Amino acid sequence: MTRYKIKIPIISFLLLSILFTACNGQNSGNTANSGYNTEQHPTIVRTQGRQCENVTCQLVDKNGNLWFSIRGEGAYCYDGKSFTNFTTKDGLCSNEVGSIIQNRAGTILLGTGNGICMYDGTEFTNYPVPDTLSITCMFEDNNGNLWFGAMNKGVYRYDGINLTHFLYNYQHPFFGDKHEKYISDILQDQQGNMWFSSWNGGGVWRYDGKNLKNFVPSSDYYKTNQDKRNLSNPQMAFEQSLSIPYSPSQEYITDDMIFSMTEDHKGNIWFATRDHGICTYDGITFTTIGKNEGLDISGATAILQDDTSGFWITTFDSGVWYYDGATCTHFTESNGLVNNAVMSLLKDKDGNMWFGTKWFGLSRYDGKTFTTFSKYDH
Repeated sequence: MTRYKIKIPIISFLLLSILFTACNGQNSGNTANSGYNTEQHPTIVRTQGRQCENVTCQLVDKNGNLWFSIRGEGAYCYDGKSFTNFTTKDGLCSNEVGSIIQNRAGTILLGTGNGICMYDGTEFTNYPVPDTLSITCMFEDNNGNLWFGAMNKGVYRYDGINLTHFLYNYQHPFFGDKHEKYISDILQDQQGNMWFSSWNGGGVWRYDGKNLKNFVPSSDYYKTNQDKRNLSNPQMAFEQSLSIPYSPSQEYITDDMIFSMTEDHKGNIWFATRDHGICTYDGITFTTIGKNEGLDISGATAILQDDTSGFWITTFDSGVWYYDGATCTHFTESNGLVNNAVMSLLKDKDGNMWFGTKWFGLSRYDGKTFTTFSKYDH
């Protein structure tokens, strides 16, 4: 394993302004109102020479350590003092890490491009699933079953003995058997239902232990080319979108590409969608959270509800939003966020928020200031 702790020198305000405005370089300066943190701290760095751009916030383990991943660079563990980088040299199945969770036994499970690895704090061993599967997401349910998505192969459940396959023969109601089997997220709601979201057109599914129910948008969504699939004839797609205005219905989910999901304290499911912001489901109707609530976004990537019932929402290109149920607060690069393309988030044991962004960005927000924990190199 590789351990590193890199100190960042404090640079002048002028140089800071130039670098940050140009989105090029790491910020460690400070201004009266900028929200930047001058503290010296370690940073996450590449060790494998890959040029992958996204830092993914994965897990806060039971000891309070933070886990991150960068495709092709393996997994990173941050103990509050330094980052430790784990790669195939340490026994990791693959440096392509797509998901990290901790099971009830305390073992760290890492979903990779070559199956699943287990880490007990000392060594890596292979989890008993095929190493031909490329893992996209994982979830351990209330009964200790491991659910995981595999690239374009749907969902699997492993109960410790048997491996059961779901959604491998899924047929889209409008397009048939395409590639909607790419599962981006899995959760279990308060009623025990399993939810699976698709990142390539499948919408979401709810599994009650017996039956799968698929939620996709209304036919108007496809008639107006909201799904962006009618690209063979762009002019026709444009004319369709003009002739039939699209108005989301409370009977249907607003988008068929869902990046992530969460359940709030009341049992409502929240969906981060590709082009239609946030959509919530109370078991009966779908509701859009958007401009009427002050949330001016289109594509959302992740949602997290905090202890005060407020929601942190990350976006593809407009930074981070905080929605308290009545008003919204917006955080961008101008506030110290390393990049406005925020792909993931997590909250550590001290209540700090961490944001993984494109262009190799990692920011921490302590409620007052942002601190950059990466050698930002866009």
